[in-house]
Amino acid sequence: MARRARLTELEAYSVKTRRSEPVGARGKGTLLLERKSSGAIFGFYRERTASSDSRLPLGTLSRKPEAGTDQRTLGDLRAEALRVATEVGAAGGLAAYLENRAQQEAAEAIERALRQRQAEDEARRGTFADLMQAYGDDLERQGKVSHRKVRQLFKLHVEGPHPTLIARQAAEIQPEDVQLILAGVLNRQPRRRGIKNKAEAVASNGMRTTCDELRRYLKAAFNYAARAHLSPERLAEGGRLFAISSNPVALIPKISGTGHGNTDSLEPGELAELLRYLDTLQERHAAIARAFLYFGGQRLRQLAAVPWEGVSDDALVLLDPKGRKDSAWEHLLPITARLAEVMRPLLVNRIGPGPFAIEPGGTVHPDTITKLFSVAGRELAQAGQVRFAFTWKHLRATCETLLAAQGVPLEIRAWILSHGRSGVQAKHYDRYAYLPEKRAALEQWGRYLDNLHAGAQVDNVVLLSRRRG
Repeated sequence: MARRARLTELEAYSVKTRRSEPVGARGKGTLLLERKSSGAIFGFYRERTASSDSRLPLGTLSRKPEAGTDQRTLGDLRAEALRVATEVGAAGGLAAYLENRAQQEAAEAIERALRQRQAEDEARRGTFADLMQAYGDDLERQGKVSHRKVRQLFKLHVEGPHPTLIARQAAEIQPEDVQLILAGVLNRQPRRRGIKNKAEAVASNGMRTTCDELRRYLKAAFNYAARAHLSPERLAEGGRLFAISSNPVALIPKISGTGHGNTDSLEPGELAELLRYLDTLQERHAAIARAFLYFGGQRLRQLAAVPWEGVSDDALVLLDPKGRKDSAWEHLLPITARLAEVMRPLLVNRIGPGPFAIEPGGTVHPDTITKLFSVAGRELAQAGQVRFAFTWKHLRATCETLLAAQGVPLEIRAWILSHGRSGVQAKHYDRYAYLPEKRAALEQWGRYLDNLHAGAQVDNVVLLSRRRG
């Protein structure tokens, strides 16, 4: 039987129904050209056996193929048919070839998907700067009052001095990088104080306290990022991925010479001098300062923020967002008869959105009260009436120390001052407000402060001071 001749260009491009030509040697299949009703001529690789007649599309015949389409010249179709015929022969038939190609395409699809996922993960991989931002956002989302302070520490001591470092991926940060950051803080001079930073800087231990504070917040930030990396909510929200496998701050030791805190307390006689000093202040200033003391030394930010909705005839409702909790707790404080007298100027003349307001329109800023007590501490120290220039933090410690000296139990002091609750029972099941116990303790405390103010003889209290050096 004579071997079939290949089609001429004219025959190929003028096919009426279908024409074919052999591909390579006999038995290698044929190139089939078939005109459709639309007028387009399609090319196929065709394999005919005793039991089957199979086709594989190769493209559309065209003299001038358009880029990005399946159009092919006659030469292109012949070359593609020869390639397919060779691979079909190696596979043992068109069916086996198609099965192998399907498996290969599936494997390539999986590989592409993996590469795409890796590219997406890489695009979402968070930098050191992203990590610090995410931690600050989380603190703010939880209502933590510390979020502003944390952001400021990161900005001043990490982002500003180390722009190259914060651009690196968070997972690449090493303990040596953190060591470099903290060493820079220790070598930095404390900032000058006051308006336009003209006042002399004051820091009893240089920048050690700031340095260790930064160390603790960086450690917490990396811990947060490690947990957030596997959070389903974070992945669903499209948040940054950090892939933190170990905390680079965990190996950094605590900065020596820190952690003492402002825990020195005033002696009873010194507290009496402060109470009498408050008599010299303007009425609302004095009332707010006395309320802080007569309520047992509350946190200024919480007390100052109480709205009128949180004030009843016999109680205040504070919100306590401090500590490790997802949302703020209600912190109830009874208003004793003595406290009602102390707060009378604030309760009668309602000039702000809450009782603790000095000027119309807004509640007092905590820094204003902080300054009031700091000024009192400096003036009383200069007059020789107290041993040192105290601040409001010393007064909070003083209140708890003298409450203890008056026999108020540790648990009741913790509830009055809103200390953290630990343990499953206290955190999740104990919802008792302890109002009767708080009221009794604050009534006793009020009588004690009144006696101090009046100069009455009180029991001597021996205070322990932290040895420095």
